[in-house]
Amino acid sequence: MEKIKNAPAPLKRKLFFTCIIGILCLLIGIAMFLLVGDRIMLFLSLAVCVLSFGKAAGYHRIISGEKYETVEGTCVAVLPKPLRRYRKIKIMDDKGNESSMLLGKQSKVKIGYRYRFYFKETQHISLGSEYLDSAMSSDSFLGYEELGEYAADTTE
Repeated sequence: MEKIKNAPAPLKRKLFFTCIIGILCLLIGIAMFLLVGDRIMLFLSLAVCVLSFGKAAGYHRIISGEKYETVEGTCVAVLPKPLRRYRKIKIMDDKGNESSMLLGKQSKVKIGYRYRFYFKETQHISLGSEYLDSAMSSDSFLGYEELGEYAADTTE
């Protein structure tokens, strides 16, 4: 339990909201069953609740086992991909190494800001196609946090 308390905020938030969604779906299903007598809604909401608790258990295993990787750096480019559900984000770390990743269009990453990204530890195989690589790695992204605007050290 100590590892969950000391986990990064985006990972705790993902675990918490996954549990809350399952509980709310179950409560809505129970309410619909009591008000209308809709058994199908009750069973569907129960299925969603069980699946979300299963997903939350997976997140709990990742967080408690510290089976996640972090990528930290400054965003230097955001390249939109037309007709796709993701954008290419280029990150440069403190040593000048540049890496790129594909994130959903809903992420609010801005150029010139420092970020810390969290990913599941995986054995990633590159297929050579950007679209196929993003489809295979879409479940490995756990979240990100903004660390503030980039400020170069001016001390001499």
